[in-house]
Amino acid sequence: MALIGLVHTTRLVIDPVHTALADSLPDIEMSHVLDEGILRRLSSLGRITPEIVAWLTKMVATTEDAGADLAVVSCSSLSPCVNEVRRQVAIPVVKVDEPMFEHAIQHGSRIGLIMTNPTTWEPSQLLFEEVSSRLERRVELIPRLCPKAFAKLNRGDVAGHDLEVGAAVKELLQEVDLLMLAQISIARVKNDVAISDADRVLSSLDFIAGKARAMLGYC
Repeated sequence: MALIGLVHTTRLVIDPVHTALADSLPDIEMSHVLDEGILRRLSSLGRITPEIVAWLTKMVATTEDAGADLAVVSCSSLSPCVNEVRRQVAIPVVKVDEPMFEHAIQHGSRIGLIMTNPTTWEPSQLLFEEVSSRLERRVELIPRLCPKAFAKLNRGDVAGHDLEVGAAVKELLQEVDLLMLAQISIARVKNDVAISDADRVLSSLDFIAGKARAMLGYC
């Protein structure tokens, strides 16, 4: 039975990611590694440093030592580290947002990106450039940061957070073909989108199981 190692920087994403994978891949096992300190350190540093890369590498290596066949890094803010981490471990490592970005870039021309955590801003734009270059697609990214929503979530005001993000989604949908929710912590907002727009709003949870399935040879 295959084992997927899931690497997290916040406990808020553990259940959604686990459920998304378990629903699509009931015959696989999952092992979770959580360290919320790395994201706090990244926020205090203001940028990715060799220290952060080494920290994430150690987290991924923990899943490899546990026998994982594949590792998924669920933190959007750390996606730029993954290219280097891949060179340090023997198992494949997936950026949780990458399959969503691939789909959006292949199917849209003007693509929106909603973020709440300021540390996600630059990494998400770098990933967008990386994927669009690899796919040889000239597309436009329209990013939108919602820091007030992030502050509310940190205070435990989930309803207020979701209202802030929902309003940003509704507004940005008027400007773009497709809209990506950059963090798993805001993926649930998709459930409140109007039915007529639901197909245009993308979450990493919509794509990560398919990516894992393909990489594990389940299809």
